[in-house]
Amino acid sequence: MPTLRRDAARNRDRIMAAAKELSDAGQALQLNVVARRAEVGIGTVYRHFASPEALSEGLVDHRFIQLLAEAKFAAENPDALGALRHFLTESLGVFVEDPAFAAASVNASPVRDETRLLRNQLVEAFAILVRRSESHLRPGLDALDLMILTCGLGYSVRLRPEKSSAYLAAMLDEVLV
Repeated sequence: MPTLRRDAARNRDRIMAAAKELSDAGQALQLNVVARRAEVGIGTVYRHFASPEALSEGLVDHRFIQLLAEAKFAAENPDALGALRHFLTESLGVFVEDPAFAAASVNASPVRDETRLLRNQLVEAFAILVRRSESHLRPGLDALDLMILTCGLGYSVRLRPEKSSAYLAAMLDEVLV
């Protein structure tokens, strides 16, 4: 993302804060509502985010960065299988906590170039860990497959949080050989 002028950066921060408040409250991200909440003009919101989908993706950039760092760290762990288990567990926590991130991470056609780049970087970093663990994985599964499975598991855990450990164990029992 290019460096913004100070006033533009301040407006973007206000837009993001307003959008996060609305999202956390379970409200739809309507750009005019975000503009009112952020106390900026609708044109200002559109200059930063062309659509509600783009704004939703912008809200989860930090999640991509967080998991990207986790994936890189895990890939350096000499215990590849343990690192894979840990990374999948951490990923599940993020997918459960942030449904918008879960959707953005498995969306084959993100709206924003920034999201596409972050998603690709995450999959590539995770792929290194998956390749290191290949001898422990069910044949034919790759990093994107595991992300999609973990995302789906996140949806299931949001429905039945008390089953989180059992669901994760069941998935790991099936993907690890």
